[in-house]
Amino acid sequence: MPDRQLDWVHALFQLGQELSLANTAAMRQKLLDHITVGFDAHSGSIAVLDDDGQHLTLIAGTGAAANFIGAKIPLGERVLGWVAKYREAVCLNGDVANDPRFKEMRLVSNPGRPISALCWPLLVDSHVIGALSINRPAGAAPFTPQDVTDGAVMIGLVSLVVDNLLTHDRQRQHEAALLQEKDEQRALILKLQEAQGQLLQSEKMASVGQLAAGVAHEINNPVGFVNSNLGSLQNYVADLFKVIAVYEQLEPKLPQGDALQQLLALKKKLDLDYLREDTGNLIKESIEGLGRVKKIVQDLKEFSHVDSAEWQIADLHCGLDSTLNIAHNELKYKITVIKEYGVMPQVECIASQINQVFMNMLVNAAHAIETRGTITLRTGQHGDNAWIEITDTGKGMSAEVQKHIFEPFFTTKPVGKGTGLGLSLAYGIVQKHHGHIEVESAIGKGTRFRIHLPIRQPEKQAAA
Repeated sequence: MPDRQLDWVHALFQLGQELSLANTAAMRQKLLDHITVGFDAHSGSIAVLDDDGQHLTLIAGTGAAANFIGAKIPLGERVLGWVAKYREAVCLNGDVANDPRFKEMRLVSNPGRPISALCWPLLVDSHVIGALSINRPAGAAPFTPQDVTDGAVMIGLVSLVVDNLLTHDRQRQHEAALLQEKDEQRALILKLQEAQGQLLQSEKMASVGQLAAGVAHEINNPVGFVNSNLGSLQNYVADLFKVIAVYEQLEPKLPQGDALQQLLALKKKLDLDYLREDTGNLIKESIEGLGRVKKIVQDLKEFSHVDSAEWQIADLHCGLDSTLNIAHNELKYKITVIKEYGVMPQVECIASQINQVFMNMLVNAAHAIETRGTITLRTGQHGDNAWIEITDTGKGMSAEVQKHIFEPFFTTKPVGKGTGLGLSLAYGIVQKHHGHIEVESAIGKGTRFRIHLPIRQPEKQAAA
């Protein structure tokens, strides 16, 4: 029997390696089929403990048990429930209902049931995760108590495989939940886009500072659940390595032979110790990266003045400088920025909205420059108005394009590269500040935008 047992253990190990590639329902059945063949049994069943700790659920069955997959078994009832509750492996021969160990169970005698059965509790780290039974029909050689003892180590391996299957199921359910959440986010984004279009068309646009706060909030949501998922993944990985550690403790008890040598060679080839260490480092670095994303969101809030999105007297030079800092990544590789600030008084405005106008125009200017170029910022005062000029050395626009640049969703960029909302948002904000925008452009010569804003608002309440 040793050679046969060795082959059986090796095949069981191969089954464990297939977990990540297989459908778990099919794997459960394949595992049970493998066990029944390994014990010269005719049929069998596997049940796992539910989250409530009070019931077992049949997850695989052959023979008559195949018709009851998914059925619930109260802990302590029937043979599987009794074995799981008392953590005792049993060898049954004859009519189970007459066995004194089960006299208090709700069990109906069935003369047609198999006359011989083995049943083990499935244990991982001393915790019951389920129970397993195998059966022989009338006329076959009955099981003996020695079979229970001989199968103990093998059932220990089966317990690990079943536990991995359960973990794999939980991971798939988690992935399904994430996909559902992703679909919900897509629907939410579509609703936000529709709402934004309606606001633009009805000229009732909310302040860009509040929009920035909403965007920051939406970013925080996925960052939050990804951070939570990484924490769960960290725990799952730790649990998996615990399982591997238990398996490593069992290695000396395994029969010596080619299969064991192959296993040891695989561990050496994969450098298990390195994987154990590096996996933890990778997860830790990912969590730190999410922390950096949260910091960026906070910087965006500060840039947008979401805590003071009201009319105030603001230094627009400071607004230009902070906007340049936020847009630095968009500009740094190909743009030289020249600042020619003139004398300009502080302006009564909603600073977060004006900063959004600067951002949109700077990004547009950067996109208009294909290789390398210059963006020049000039400021000044003319009468009761302050003006800010943004000039680029990009490809310029035709007169026909200039007629449409402030229309919502109009864009000359390729599909997927622009929404057509940047300049329309800027136009709406400047209008609500009782200002206006001038445009000069020529193909191949670049574009100049000049924003005019009143230094003091004549009808502030109308623009609120």
